[in-house]
Amino acid sequence: MKIKLNPKMYYKLINHGPCCLITSGNENIKNVAPIAWVTPLNDDPPLVVICVSSTHYTVELINKYKEFVINVPSVNLIEEIKLAGKISGRKKNKFEMLKLTVEEGVEVKTVHIKECIGFIEAKLVDKKEYDGVILFVGKVVHCEVEKDVFDGENLVPEKAKTIHHVGGNKFFVSSKII
Repeated sequence: MKIKLNPKMYYKLINHGPCCLITSGNENIKNVAPIAWVTPLNDDPPLVVICVSSTHYTVELINKYKEFVINVPSVNLIEEIKLAGKISGRKKNKFEMLKLTVEEGVEVKTVHIKECIGFIEAKLVDKKEYDGVILFVGKVVHCEVEKDVFDGENLVPEKAKTIHHVGGNKFFVSSKII
């Protein structure tokens, strides 16, 4: 038996991709924010989309520096994800508060997070605003993943243990490929 949902809750059925930590800024100005709305857009050229509330500091930095990094955390960073979503990077240095280690970008000036299992560097190619949400389209220019959580073709869920946001303060962890 299925139950009817309010159309405004549609995303509860599809919004459980990995919650990522988006870094933005440059060598001197650094910010990190948890973003659950991240999706591939195209393979050739490799394009990715992130959706960010227009009021977030992340939007200001991506607009200014034209790049961002998608950091893929595992379950060991759940408390950092929750806390990062409660603090504004305009007022506090989240990296210091969260005790996250920054590493220089490879093809971008935006930093990535050492404690994450992987990262995707992207340069901004387009953006569109929809009722207070900005969709940023980035061309992937570099990405890396820890070799022990990747089988050469896919993430290994039992090892990667990615975090998936299902709404509010609730998450689940990846478990296995079937």
